[in-house]
Amino acid sequence: MDNKFQGFEEGKKKFSALPDQFFSELLPAIDDLNELKVTIYLLWSAYRLGDFGAAFRLQDILLDEQFTRGLEVGSQNLQQVLSQCLQRAAARGSLIEAADQPAGGPAYFINSPRGRAAAELFRQGQPVDPAAKPTLESLQPNLFQLYEENIGPLTPIIADTLRDAQATYPPGWIEEALQLAVKNNVRRWKYVEGILKRWQEEGKDGANRRDDQEDHRRYLKGEYGDIGQH
Repeated sequence: MDNKFQGFEEGKKKFSALPDQFFSELLPAIDDLNELKVTIYLLWSAYRLGDFGAAFRLQDILLDEQFTRGLEVGSQNLQQVLSQCLQRAAARGSLIEAADQPAGGPAYFINSPRGRAAAELFRQGQPVDPAAKPTLESLQPNLFQLYEENIGPLTPIIADTLRDAQATYPPGWIEEALQLAVKNNVRRWKYVEGILKRWQEEGKDGANRRDDQEDHRRYLKGEYGDIGQH
């Protein structure tokens, strides 16, 4: 599968903490995968905000498309599924559901001392903090960052080339090809582009795909012509 997890990367220093009680009490009890995902997601979001009293609305989660794509929707729509997950988590005690306000519907809080205090203030009419919530997409370095970190300075021409590549190749291919170029110590976009074209022509994971090391040797011998010139 093209979206197979490639493993945790060396040098990545950021971690997100989960309370021990999540593992000892909630994880064994939660029997719905969507509810589990939403619970972990909101714990992560609160941690990233540095505020376990933060209020979350259904609309906040809907904005994070990278997260919601991983939910099982079936015959329902996404909003129904998320609403059910939040209600299940509130019934379990993972979250606190605070009564509706005229603008925006109910808010949900982590069931922690700060969350309980914030939920009570919300019930008394205190508005929800409108600050933007973190998203999973915000954790992912964009292609321009990856290019500058692994290949070199970004020029307008290169930026246009990268946009064309994003429109041409499946998600994840460019990042993986960049990693392969770095591994082979060939920091050239033409080399990365050659890898992408080969995957497109021969199949990325198919039987006709050449061995990466064999392909690298062919590059060193000059078979790819000007592939290493830019």
